[in-house]
Amino acid sequence: MGSDEESEDDDDAEEVDGVQENGVSGSEGSEQEEEISGDEEEFDINDMDSDEEIGSGDSEEDDNDQSGDEEEDSESEDEEDADQTAKLREMMKDTSLVASTLSKAAQADIEKGKAIKTQRKTFDTLLNSRVRLQKALISTNSLSAEPHKTATAPPSAIRAAETAALTLLNNLTNLRSSLHEARTGQKRKRTSFSTENPSSEIWSQISTTDSSSRSHRNTVLEKWSAKTRNVAVHSTKGRLNATASQTITDVLTTQLQDPARFIARTQVPRSCAPLQSASNLASSEDIYDDADFYGLLLKELLENRSSELNAGTAEFVVQAPWQLAREAKTKKIVDTRASKGRKLRYTVHEKLQNFMAPEDRGSWGERQRDELFGGLFGRRVGLGEEVEGSESEGDAGEEGLMLFRN
Repeated sequence: MGSDEESEDDDDAEEVDGVQENGVSGSEGSEQEEEISGDEEEFDINDMDSDEEIGSGDSEEDDNDQSGDEEEDSESEDEEDADQTAKLREMMKDTSLVASTLSKAAQADIEKGKAIKTQRKTFDTLLNSRVRLQKALISTNSLSAEPHKTATAPPSAIRAAETAALTLLNNLTNLRSSLHEARTGQKRKRTSFSTENPSSEIWSQISTTDSSSRSHRNTVLEKWSAKTRNVAVHSTKGRLNATASQTITDVLTTQLQDPARFIARTQVPRSCAPLQSASNLASSEDIYDDADFYGLLLKELLENRSSELNAGTAEFVVQAPWQLAREAKTKKIVDTRASKGRKLRYTVHEKLQNFMAPEDRGSWGERQRDELFGGLFGRRVGLGEEVEGSESEGDAGEEGLMLFRN
């Protein structure tokens, strides 16, 4: 009995020890499980932290990319704005350049217009002087005529005329000297003529002044001739030379190679020498008559001042004074065999203007017209039948009369 109890006690003790061991081992297992779960939780937390760190890194990278894109977009927009601004500035510069060019061109045209106006005014002044000298030229040419050769004028009048002529010559000489000084900047000794100077000395001084200004005159003539040659094409009829390829100085030089012919033309009395022209004088060395050139100047003046006059009227107005004298001298052509009815005189009528023969544009023919006129009085008779009946009646009456005549 005692052994059984001891064995039972031993078994119980072993069970208790086993339980304790199991409890200890269970607690150790739970602790291990807790440690594993904790480790897993730590791993999960670490994983979450790493995921969050990765996500935050990605978001930061995305933010950086977005900010970089925005910066690039802003930079591109700034560049585009800068390009547009540069283009606008270039366009404004071009516009200002074009405007300045146009303003300069307009100003140049204004200056040209003023210069042309001044030139026309100067030409009109010179032409007016030539017109006023016409009476003086006629009076000078009349001095050599027969009625005035033997007549004597008072000495005071002769001295007054001589003084006036010398004053005019001195004024012209001073004017040419002033123009030469303004052009070259060199002063020229001015010569004053008086009654004590002989005519040869006066003419020598005039020739010297003319030769000194010849080169400048030729340069100016060639310059303006070249400018106006291609602008306006004028008729070469009545000009010095019809060759368009030659310069004006070449034309003048060619014409002046034979001055005797032109001098002979100026010695023929016309409108500038009316007394010699009235006396039917062929030529005279004591006169100067430039009616051709004077008439050309007047013709140009009339063409410029009056656009309503045509060329024929202007020529008639200019050439009327000496043209009438020529017509009076010219013998008219008369047919002497046409008198006493030996030749039939007739006048040819002008051709008919705007005449047209009538045209039949009706839609009716001959048959419709015959039916209309045949049925006017309710009778349907053709016009041809009525005409035949009237002819037969006329023939019967004529036959009856013939019986009584026989």
